[in-house]
Amino acid sequence: MTMNPIRVAVVAGVVAALSAASVAIAVPTTITPGTLSVCTYPRFAPFTSFGASGEWQGWDAAFLTDFASEQGLAVATESVTPFKGIWTRPGKDECDIAAAGITNLAERRAESPGTTWSSTYYVGVRAFAVRAGTRLRSVHDMAGKTVVVTKDSTSHKDITQQITQYRVMGVTVKYTNDVTAAVNLVSKGKVFAYGGCLGCIQYQAGLVKNIRVAWPHRILLASGRRGSEPFAYPVRTADTGLVEALNIFIAENRAKYGK
Repeated sequence: MTMNPIRVAVVAGVVAALSAASVAIAVPTTITPGTLSVCTYPRFAPFTSFGASGEWQGWDAAFLTDFASEQGLAVATESVTPFKGIWTRPGKDECDIAAAGITNLAERRAESPGTTWSSTYYVGVRAFAVRAGTRLRSVHDMAGKTVVVTKDSTSHKDITQQITQYRVMGVTVKYTNDVTAAVNLVSKGKVFAYGGCLGCIQYQAGLVKNIRVAWPHRILLASGRRGSEPFAYPVRTADTGLVEALNIFIAENRAKYGK
């Protein structure tokens, strides 16, 4: 029997469409089948933290939990302290994704072989938490003062460059692994300011009565220019289809992040 050429074309098109659909809905591979493992920094609200009962919470938590649900994956977290190098862990097969408000920097990509960084899901801006009534409009207002940042964060890079470029004397920089504890030190007048992402500072100002947001600004780069801070997720490259699926999810849901 000779099949009609039109029917052959239609059948071939249906098969191709079904094949494409099966590829599109295929669950990405992960280290543990059926589970998305996430390395996360435990004390960086509102991006990522853990509640009193141990539940993962925050903007990154909600975003990636929704992504995992869409992919038919459960979520398992690994709490990582200190922040430094968290972006390298997926490439070491310690987790599928790192999520901690991580700025996508060239040096971090170079430090993390075996990872593929996702597209941008949020853009950060620098700011400081200060006590109400405190003047902080530039790095010059920090002369002789003590400020707190997370070590090796973009806040750390920014304040170091600010002090160096503008030759401000007498600034003491201390480090923290706990944003809430650092802001409490500011609230009690024990340190001058805490530096972090604007979203983080705004969140803390909403929780602590005498805390205000000061000096929002773009990061100062080593080149002396102002830079952008695109947040992205480092993803384990060996996880077939994972970063591709995540990038699709980001493109479709970026506007909902942090809402």
